[in-house]
Amino acid sequence: MTPWLETYLHSLGGMGLLGGVIFILSLAGLSLFGLPLIPFAVAAGLLFGIPGGLAGIIAGSTLGAAVGFLFSRYVARKRVAKFLNRNPKFVLIDQAIHREGWKIIGLLRLCPIPFGVSNFAYGLTNVPFAHYLFATILGMLPGEIVFVCMGSAGKQLSEVNSSPALKVLTVLGVCALFAALFVLRRIVGKRLQFAAEE
Repeated sequence: MTPWLETYLHSLGGMGLLGGVIFILSLAGLSLFGLPLIPFAVAAGLLFGIPGGLAGIIAGSTLGAAVGFLFSRYVARKRVAKFLNRNPKFVLIDQAIHREGWKIIGLLRLCPIPFGVSNFAYGLTNVPFAHYLFATILGMLPGEIVFVCMGSAGKQLSEVNSSPALKVLTVLGVCALFAALFVLRRIVGKRLQFAAEE
């Protein structure tokens, strides 16, 4: 974790509820610009623990996803459509969502697709907002859990008083989470490839 990020999050941690709100708004803004949230997820787990870090990451990323979707659908639809229609992948995504709706969005959230761009893209499809939001939260959850847990594990490993057995279990737990996420993404990739071929 970079020093400025650590300083920033530590300062937010000392602000109580206001710091939590600023943290969520920061994540939402970052996701709108397509910037990666993984460092924030790891840092949140390190500084705030699993429950607090996971709550902040879910709230911030969901807020950013909602704003990007609604902006694309109701404010800048023509401009965003003109930009995205040049991308063959978006055309395939649009066709898949038209056939299977929120299920495809949930699967795509598990893949390494730029988060901010995809939010705007989904706003151009015919998927209902409530279905989109549900699929977004569900699809982002596995990755967010893994990276927040990784940050929390880093905190446990850095504690001098932690027993060696606890440290070994912590490392094994994080490795198991990463393995599960990798397998899940492989399955999702095959499912999306099958949908594209259809």
